[in-house]
Amino acid sequence: MNPYESFYHGLVVSKLWLCEELEKYCYLYRPNIKILGSWHNLMAFMLIIRRPSSYSKIDGYDMDIDAINVANQICNTWLEIEEPHVTNHVADVSKLDFSTDINTVYINCSVDQFDNTDWYNTIPIGSLVCIQTTTLPTNHEGWEIKQETKSIEHLLDKYKLDQVYYTGSKQIPYNDTSYTRLMVIGIK
Repeated sequence: MNPYESFYHGLVVSKLWLCEELEKYCYLYRPNIKILGSWHNLMAFMLIIRRPSSYSKIDGYDMDIDAINVANQICNTWLEIEEPHVTNHVADVSKLDFSTDINTVYINCSVDQFDNTDWYNTIPIGSLVCIQTTTLPTNHEGWEIKQETKSIEHLLDKYKLDQVYYTGSKQIPYNDTSYTRLMVIGIK
């Protein structure tokens, strides 16, 4: 695994976009953040360096222990010293129960790399959710796309939201493959 891959242009631009949009909904109540499929947890790093006082705590979850080890290095400043604290967990989020978590925002920037949508069922109704994906097909060479999403409408059909606050798409020029990122923010 390349520990620098999470810093590739398309991933950084996508996460900056997410920060800009999500911050509009979080600044008043300092929620806990749970980043599902966090990989190297660059998302936590970016949220904290942009607006550290906007969040109470950030938890990152990924099944890959090597990714979590890199995440702990990237987020080292906030593991125990600075606040808000970041905790990175090796876990399959589809098997966790988040039903008792209140005041929590759920972020998943890689729904296209999940085998299914079971993780979404673990999120309590009434929670603020931010979801990103690509429009790349499942057989795209060099990408781990497991679920194809063709449009915002397709994304909203997969992940039903009671209230939709934001929808958008962003074209990402990426070496030999340009692609579109899709994002939705709303209340489950």
